[in-house]
Amino acid sequence: MTNQFHIDFNIPKENIGLDYQSSILTMGSCFSEEIGEQLINAGFDVMVNPYGTLFHPLSIINALSFALGERNVHPIKKGDVYLDFGFSGKIYGMSEEELSNRLNVIGDQVAHKLKHATHLFLTFGTAVGYELASKFFVANCHQQPATLFTKVMSTLRDMNLSMETILDKLYELNPKLKLVLTVSPVRHLKEGVILNSRSKALLIALCDQLETRGIHYFPAYEIFMDELRDYRFSKADFSHPNEIAVRYIWERFKQTYLNDEIYSVCAEVESYHRSLLHKFFYPESKEVTHFIEKLKSTHENLISRIPNLRLKNPTH
Repeated sequence: MTNQFHIDFNIPKENIGLDYQSSILTMGSCFSEEIGEQLINAGFDVMVNPYGTLFHPLSIINALSFALGERNVHPIKKGDVYLDFGFSGKIYGMSEEELSNRLNVIGDQVAHKLKHATHLFLTFGTAVGYELASKFFVANCHQQPATLFTKVMSTLRDMNLSMETILDKLYELNPKLKLVLTVSPVRHLKEGVILNSRSKALLIALCDQLETRGIHYFPAYEIFMDELRDYRFSKADFSHPNEIAVRYIWERFKQTYLNDEIYSVCAEVESYHRSLLHKFFYPESKEVTHFIEKLKSTHENLISRIPNLRLKNPTH
């Protein structure tokens, strides 16, 4: 009989130069938002999912290509709102022109970030997707009639060739850019358990092939499926990691990529940001005044030690 209830899962420590001078962009599935928000809370300079949630590698590639100058649009009118099949529904306009302007502004921001970023984190969610009759691979169907789309399971070869092409362009723009790939632990159960498993297998194989280019792989999917293999670590939909699981995977992320000094500062910053969430019953009291002054002192101390640290301001 053993008291150990999960396998030992060793993740080798890697030096990818992640510190508080880093400039980071995360793109991909909703899990990239989870990790991106953790990085923000830890004080890093991060742009998180600027195009909204993108699940499929080809959708991520299309979004990156848009930033790099291929400004093709695929607008659709939903009610009185204009959306684009290439992006999340969070990007909209009340006219085609407004939508186009918003997409171009975001595209310019992402292009600037890519040129100066030190790290790009991409999270792949599924290899299953939908194409228009034009063969354009949509990022979001935007609740349009199913007759507009053809459901496809992308091949490993097609995804790898497309990734190789965009990587060449990214490295031409920014030769020092470091990439970290992750397969999202979120289950796409609407596709069925079997299809979801085959989809994840293709994504893992894709990451394996891309590692030959010196790209790093963080095993978030494997952590969730093997170390946290219990539905108590899922949200009520049994698909998404819950807060406990996200915090656990984030801790493993820090242990993998941060040196001891940055890890220690990270803990201080996270503690500081937790303090900002404190709710006061008696905001006029001396105790609260003292608490806020202490927060301001902590803020100043951290900023003076780590100039590029991104901190939220103390409550006034």
